[in-house]
Amino acid sequence: MSDDGTRRVEIVHRPGEAQSPPVQVRVGDEVSVTLHGSPAYGWTPVEVAAGSLTVITAETTEGTAQAVVRATGPGEAELRSTSSFRGDRFGPQTRLWRLTVRVSS
Repeated sequence: MSDDGTRRVEIVHRPGEAQSPPVQVRVGDEVSVTLHGSPAYGWTPVEVAAGSLTVITAETTEGTAQAVVRATGPGEAELRSTSSFRGDRFGPQTRLWRLTVRVSS
């Protein structure tokens, strides 16, 4: 927890791991996401697919995506990213990562 009372939840996902279970945060809290990949099989930037979350920072480097989002209102929200093989557009299938974030006030 930071000095201003904001809590940060850390989510780390590696290839082959199961999807993360839903997380519970409060309005004003942050969720830090790291999706590990590889240069050949990289992630797209993490985005808010639904709900009251705001992306604070987002970047992709050498196949790894990192983002910090802030909960801006109560309700259920979803974060998403996709990963696909960059060497051959007909190569292995695209993978979808998603995380449900439940925000309380």
